[in-house]
Amino acid sequence: MKKKVIKRRIKWKAVLKIFFLLFCVALIFLYLFFVKTRRIVITGNSRVSDHEIITTSGFKNYPYLFRISTKEITSRILTIEEIHEVKIHKSLFGTLTIEVEEAKPLFFNRNTNKLVLSNQKEISSTDLDGVPTLINYVPDTLYKRLIETLATIDSNVISLISEIEYQPWQSNDVMIDETRFFLRMTDGNSVYVNLINMSKLNTYIEIYASLEGKQGILYLDSSSDKISFSLYS
Repeated sequence: MKKKVIKRRIKWKAVLKIFFLLFCVALIFLYLFFVKTRRIVITGNSRVSDHEIITTSGFKNYPYLFRISTKEITSRILTIEEIHEVKIHKSLFGTLTIEVEEAKPLFFNRNTNKLVLSNQKEISSTDLDGVPTLINYVPDTLYKRLIETLATIDSNVISLISEIEYQPWQSNDVMIDETRFFLRMTDGNSVYVNLINMSKLNTYIEIYASLEGKQGILYLDSSSDKISFSLYS
């Protein structure tokens, strides 16, 4: 009995479609490989200059846009200590868009002569406008918490603080609250606040308006919702 031979026909239309698709993909990759950076757009920066970001990113001389990976550009820019987060966008027409989020300056540490940022980095800086000064030593166990809690406070409120002093509440030999701080405000008022209630500072502007020009000491170190205020004697 003869075996029946089945002839398979090549489906040329399908093969041509595959080759055409591969050819288009190759053209796209070839095009991207030779796209030069024509324009750089930077957003979100105020303390770090465009020039520093461009230079650090490796795009000072406007190289081929897609030959440097987004991951590589991001890691380079994040070496700038004031930068907290980076997002990179590239266009087919040669535009590189760099979106940055800067770390918030929290206070100047007088002991170390460093500006402390919300990302817990400490840098040398002469730009201290609107930044309070930490005037004394804070134990290491509380220092990190101080940075973390201040990072949640509105920058407009932080700019109203002139000095931060670590001032634990102690009566005789009994420690009542080791997390308490004394704040001297630029408006002449003073504030007692502890780490657990630091978020109350976000309402300081509203509280100040309710004082109607009176000056004294504001107590925000209590778990009570009631605000305590005493006039200077």
